[in-house]
Amino acid sequence: MFGYVKICKPELKVKHYEAYKGVYCSLCKTLKKEYGVLASLTLNYDFTLLALTRLAFAEECCGFRDSRCAYNPLKKCKQCVNGSNELSYSAAAAMIMCYYKAADDISDSSFLKGLVKRMLKPYFALKRKKAMKKYPALDGIISCAMQKQSETEMRKETSVDLAADPSAKAMGEILCFGFEGETKEKLSRFGYLVGRWVYLMDALDDAQDDRKNNSYNVFNNINKDSAKNEKEARDYAVGVINLTAGQLARQFEEIRPARFAEILENIVYDGLHNSMNEVIGKKEEKK
Repeated sequence: MFGYVKICKPELKVKHYEAYKGVYCSLCKTLKKEYGVLASLTLNYDFTLLALTRLAFAEECCGFRDSRCAYNPLKKCKQCVNGSNELSYSAAAAMIMCYYKAADDISDSSFLKGLVKRMLKPYFALKRKKAMKKYPALDGIISCAMQKQSETEMRKETSVDLAADPSAKAMGEILCFGFEGETKEKLSRFGYLVGRWVYLMDALDDAQDDRKNNSYNVFNNINKDSAKNEKEARDYAVGVINLTAGQLARQFEEIRPARFAEILENIVYDGLHNSMNEVIGKKEEKK
């Protein structure tokens, strides 16, 4: 899974970092409780952002209490007192997404490379069915997005906007589900831009491997041949991703919530920039 949307810890106050960890740990415990130990290992920063944003706009303040880490009882952590509905929703989204991501990876890989995912797919299929019973609309949103994304790749789409649209729309619908009125509209736009940014970041991260494997990647389709063109494609990708991050920052100011605003601000203004630098740095190390 992705996990690009994370905090920038050095720029975050201790109390806000503890609150972020509290949401992260609470989502981990929810995954373990509702779907099993293996499910909790799928937790990443993107799903934490989903839970954090929905908790920020929930009618009831979640609050925290002292708790212990499920994997290290000697380690103290915070746990949400309320907000179980939003945590359960985010956990279900994670399980459904893991199933479809495993299925997509299997279809894009050789038998040996996809062997681990083939072994895990039956497990995720069971967890997906359980999640569907609680939130049937979630499966519809994600399955539709995956189908449209597959069609985009099949026709080797060269437009960045069209290539990123299915994933972006899905995140928008997932994030705003259950809200009403102006809040729903603003959260939908915020989620759309988060989904677009994550898709484009993943494409940038995978560009070199996809080029070697002759797999679809919208940035590789822009300039296909020489090393010079590869650099041009990367520079173009960075520009598009930074533009999306700027739009995301403006949209955040539109939705700025009363709760967790400092954490979300840190992610939008600092965390996204750091993730970009990490991906670019990793590519330079490979070279």
